[in-house]
Formats: sequence, structure tokens, C-alpha cells
Amino acid sequence: MFTGIVKEIGKVRKVASRGDFYRLEVGCGEVSREVDTGDSVAVNGVCLSVVGAGPSFLAFDVVKNTYRRTNLKRLKTGSRVNLENALKAGDDISGHIVTGHVDGERAISSSRKTTGGLALDIKLLPDDSRYLVDKGSVAIDGVSLTVGELFPGILRVFIIPHTWENTSLKFRRPGAPVNLEFDAMGKYARKDTSEAGLDRTTLMRNGFI
Repeated sequence: MFTGIVKEIGKVRKVASRGDFYRLEVGCGEVSREVDTGDSVAVNGVCLSVVGAGPSFLAFDVVKNTYRRTNLKRLKTGSRVNLENALKAGDDISGHIVTGHVDGERAISSSRKTTGGLALDIKLLPDDSRYLVDKGSVAIDGVSLTVGELFPGILRVFIIPHTWENTSLKFRRPGAPVNLEFDAMGKYARKDTSEAGLDRTTLMRNGFI
């Protein structure tokens, strides 16, 4: 479990196929000093287990299903990735609960500077909007962000300069794929209402939305 508050920007040292999985090595300093073999670390929002660690690197084994469904398959030597240690009991939750189970890749549509930072637009698939609500939470490449605006086929988030400078999002350009994880509470709520046969009109009529 994570919070979407990135600890460090790591730099990929190596990606290699190992038959049924891929070995990913990431150069880092702060995170590598705080974890042991077997611990969980979010890499671009993907929960991975540490299989090797040194003073300045971490190694992970990535199964093919995870590799295929996330932007980890696009990493190469020199790529920058967001890193976050797993949440421990008693830690502050400064972002929101992030599971590290990515829902899929989505492409950046555009980015532009605003008076307060930067506006980032993400292209959505037709069914994505059901899991997003205005001012709700979403994780993009493991970064906890607030849904700023929703348009047909587009999610817009507003990023403050501190977040921009301290995450790998600053290296992403329009067209780049990012990992998206919808808020777990929203997914469970959607599942519960769907199984109960409640449509949007019924929910609105009864004051739930």
C-alpha cells in the first residue's frame, strides 16, 4: 500500500529478459537505504518486490503480465521513474491510498503552464470516466493527484511546481504513456452500485451523487 507521494526519482540502470520475467534495476539513493529484500516499492506506481539491493540501486523481477499492462515495458537504460516506499503502520497519509495495481496505460494529450503550475491532460478510454469524480483522487505514474476537470475523453489534473520538479512527470511529453490507477474506493463503489442494479438516475434521485 502506498500514498502517491513520490520519495525519489530513480534512473533505470538495466532492463533484461529472464525467460518468464524481466529483471529491472533502478539506480537510487534514498529509497535503497530504507528497504530490504522482499519489501515492496512502487515504481511508476507499480507495486514491485525488491529482489536485490545495494547502496545505490534496487533490483526487481517483473512478471510478464505486469510488464505488458504498464509502461514498465517502455523503460530503457537512462529512463526516469518515480519511486515510493510502501506505507508502514503509523505513517502519515499525505496523498491517498494507492494500491500499486495499475489499471492501465493512458497517453498524455497535452501539458501547459498555468499561473499556479502546470495543467496536464490525459486521454481516457470510454469507460474510464465512471471511476473518476470531480475533485476525487487519481494516481498518475504513482503520483497522487486531484481530478481537476473532466471533459469527454480527457482527464485534466493541475500540478504544483514542487510536484512537477520532484517527480518523473517533468520528463513526460505529449504522447507519452503514463500508468493510471483509479481511486480504489471509487472502483468498489462502482462495483457495489452496479451489482445492486442502481443506475446514475436512481443514485441522483436518492441524493447519493
